[in-house]
Amino acid sequence: MKIPQLPPSKLPEVGTTIFTTMSALASKHGALNVAQGFPDLSPPSKLKTAVKKAIDDGYNQYAPMAGDAGLRTWISEMYNKEHGASYNVDSEITIGAGASSVLFASIQALVYPSDEVIIVDPAYDLYAPAVHLAGGVIIRATIPKSPHLGGPGGAIDVESIRNLITEKTKLIIINAPHNPTGACFTSEGLDDLAEVLSETECFLLSDEVYGPMNHDGRPFLSAAGNSGLKDRSLVFGSFGKLLHATGWKIGWVAAPIEITKELRKIHQYDVFSTGAPIQRGLAEYLVTDDASEHLSEVGPVYAKKRDRLLKGLEGTDFILSPAEGGYFQILDYSKLDSRGDIEVAEEWTIKHGIATIPLSPFRKSGSKEAKEERRLRICFAKDDSTIDEAIEKLKAIDTYYKSL
Repeated sequence: MKIPQLPPSKLPEVGTTIFTTMSALASKHGALNVAQGFPDLSPPSKLKTAVKKAIDDGYNQYAPMAGDAGLRTWISEMYNKEHGASYNVDSEITIGAGASSVLFASIQALVYPSDEVIIVDPAYDLYAPAVHLAGGVIIRATIPKSPHLGGPGGAIDVESIRNLITEKTKLIIINAPHNPTGACFTSEGLDDLAEVLSETECFLLSDEVYGPMNHDGRPFLSAAGNSGLKDRSLVFGSFGKLLHATGWKIGWVAAPIEITKELRKIHQYDVFSTGAPIQRGLAEYLVTDDASEHLSEVGPVYAKKRDRLLKGLEGTDFILSPAEGGYFQILDYSKLDSRGDIEVAEEWTIKHGIATIPLSPFRKSGSKEAKEERRLRICFAKDDSTIDEAIEKLKAIDTYYKSL
């Protein structure tokens, strides 16, 4: 009897994600876990009540493929109110199993073999594997090392992107507030990118899942609100990030009708629909005053937590530049240790009892930039007691190195 042999891996460079690895290590050694990127805050109580009501009201079968109509209506109205952008509720907005599922569907719909896709390095680790599965080629816009991505473009190094565009470039992926660095979009950066792309046929994928979590008075900017970018852009958001409910896995993509038609062809056979009672509960909750208050406060809440962390680490030898947005803070340990970030992150978890995320997995494996990384990512979307415990452990690490 013949036994089939497994063909070569479609993703030979992909293993278990660094997020799973570090969380497992934290669990094994009883370490404080500020690695995994989710809040330990509770969703609004009225939202939970709305979801429970939706279950009791019978919203327990498949949701529409495009998503709950009321939820799509709220998204459309939000873009119009916040960014002056118009999206058709029926034909230009799609709800997915988190933003990740519609990100994947969009990349599969747009990218063909040998197409080039530019990503900003360091980059969230979903992008490259999705492009590889579509047969595309990843081109990395390498940003000069800095606490953030640097430059007047904020999360976008326009000149780096300009120099990499060729006739093979199909898609450019940008992300802000940026994961892992926390850099935000600026109006100048978006305008400059629009100018660069104006004579190209490139699509733009704008991952904005951390949405309005911009700190220190920075405005909530979106590719949707830039007239030079909107018609070529796919814009993504996440309810899980905004409402402290990442486990619910509800996100969306807003895109022009012809792009939406194509990505839905993938979406309908991949996810089809997700969480009907959660979608209905969200739709009912988001139109309330309680939701408006929560969404207006989500950015300031995280800014206070960032500030608590930074103040607690004053006087240490960690190099810290305040995150511009999101709920991740980058910690540069290069004054204390010359070793690579994965080795240091693992040692801190096992020996010092705190789990973080090294930045090198966000870069091309084995690259010079990955080998030179001496930075770690800390999630501060935690209750104050967790942040305080993280501060104490990091201060103890600082003291330990200084005693050597």
